[in-house]
Amino acid sequence: MVVSDNLKKSIIDYIACSECQKEFESGMTDSTSLQDYSKLDIGFSDIGLQVWCRRHEINVCHIDFEGNELEADFRCILANSGP
Repeated sequence: MVVSDNLKKSIIDYIACSECQKEFESGMTDSTSLQDYSKLDIGFSDIGLQVWCRRHEINVCHIDFEGNELEADFRCILANSGP
């Protein structure tokens, strides 16, 4: 089976809450990475896609699709648990 490149991790730049980033970089947390420290909710909104910080209850990013319906791939790759 050929795995689509869409299903592989291809993140180039992470999205982070600026407040979480300040706290992490100043050493206010015992987390080993900003990704571990962040508490982000990501989901669809009426206008597009929103990234919300649960830790600080603030908007991180809100992408407006301007009424366009974009393609999305929600499949995932699961490790084969059989013999």
